[in-house]
Amino acid sequence: MPLITEDIRWSQSSNQQFLFARTDAAHPEGSDPEKIHPEAAAKDVAEPGEISSSISKLKEKFPSVLTGEDFLNAAMTFVADAGSFAAAVVRIDDSRHIINPSQVMMLLAAALNKLCKKVSGMWGIVNHDSLGCFFPGKTGEKCRVMIDALKKHLSGKCTETVSAGLAVYPALTYDKRHILDNAGKALEHAAFFGPNSCVAFDAVSLNISGDKYYQNGDIEGAMREFHLGLALDPDNINVHNSLGVCYGIKGDLDKALQEFKAAIRLAPKEIMAMYNTGYVYFLKKEYSTALDYFLKAERIDSSVFELAIQTGRIYLELNQPENAKKYIETATTLNPKSAAAFRLMGDTYTLLDRISDATTAYKTALKLNPENAEALSALGYLYEIQTKNAEIALMFCRQAAGIDPKNGLFHHRLGRLYLNRNQAEAALDAFQKARELGYPSDEYIAQALKIVSSER
Repeated sequence: MPLITEDIRWSQSSNQQFLFARTDAAHPEGSDPEKIHPEAAAKDVAEPGEISSSISKLKEKFPSVLTGEDFLNAAMTFVADAGSFAAAVVRIDDSRHIINPSQVMMLLAAALNKLCKKVSGMWGIVNHDSLGCFFPGKTGEKCRVMIDALKKHLSGKCTETVSAGLAVYPALTYDKRHILDNAGKALEHAAFFGPNSCVAFDAVSLNISGDKYYQNGDIEGAMREFHLGLALDPDNINVHNSLGVCYGIKGDLDKALQEFKAAIRLAPKEIMAMYNTGYVYFLKKEYSTALDYFLKAERIDSSVFELAIQTGRIYLELNQPENAKKYIETATTLNPKSAAAFRLMGDTYTLLDRISDATTAYKTALKLNPENAEALSALGYLYEIQTKNAEIALMFCRQAAGIDPKNGLFHHRLGRLYLNRNQAEAALDAFQKARELGYPSDEYIAQALKIVSSER
């Protein structure tokens, strides 16, 4: 019987294991970050009838007010000769939880209409709970003063609050048409501070906007936002980190390193950048360098799941299962729902010849994720070398090869099970598939060919 460690391999994790900074917006004192995370703060989608009713009532009161693209086109004519201007988007907070949001919108519109008449501005409808406005010749600071005054005026009319995002022209390479969109990004930034907030468009707004592109799978769109964010603020640590993640996802590891190391230079105790740098070196298979960065990150914060599991994985790559054990066990404690962590625990215990513990770990991984091919194949392999549960072992190894047919190790293990059951032709087919996929199965192919030849 071969050594039990012969066929233990821990697969490389995907480059989706980077730590991603979703925002670096500071939370106001006493606030709950969970409540103002973009996913938690995202507004419910209004029903079509509600949108139509709210906008219709506004148009009844203000017949000349424009909506959407018509508003933007008219606004571009309005600011055509302006060398500079400010724009704002003002939104009712938690409109879906207001008994009569149309009434609040009417109050907001009346206040904004009065303000625009006073300062020669222009306003329009962005959507059912938001209004936009343009102020030619006004700076961002002056715009904030006006919006703060509008909010104060509104507070005397109703108990509901509004939040606002501000943006100015000129800014970077943005043309005039995009400034209202920038104000909208600032408004999403304001959501991180809770109701009744006002935020000016900046690099953090672009980091948040880039994250949305990233979450939607548009890496190029995300990178465009992050590059613009760094143009606004070259020293923004989280934007460097975010851009580095995108380069890493695209497989441009050298550029990813440049961004992560820039973040580390700006903030030597920034754990995300420290971990991500180590993870790039892990992907480059420079394991000792990766380990150095992971251990530095651990000294900053040892409670990060990704850090624990990847440090353990590196020790496995370095064939140091005893050192890996500490980190993999920590990973299962930090995230007891992680099938990957328990699968790696199984690998670690197998290498330490703790077969019973390894079997338990693989079983736990399969309870958490029945489609975990690595755990299926490894558990089938352990049953096989213990000469028990023969049919289950074969079933597990077949299932693993079916889930991940491009994994040569899985086919190799399956071939060994067939060979031990005197199914030489099936074994030969599995070993040949394994070799095609890069697994060193030549010795077993020779054994299977010899048996097949003798049977013919």
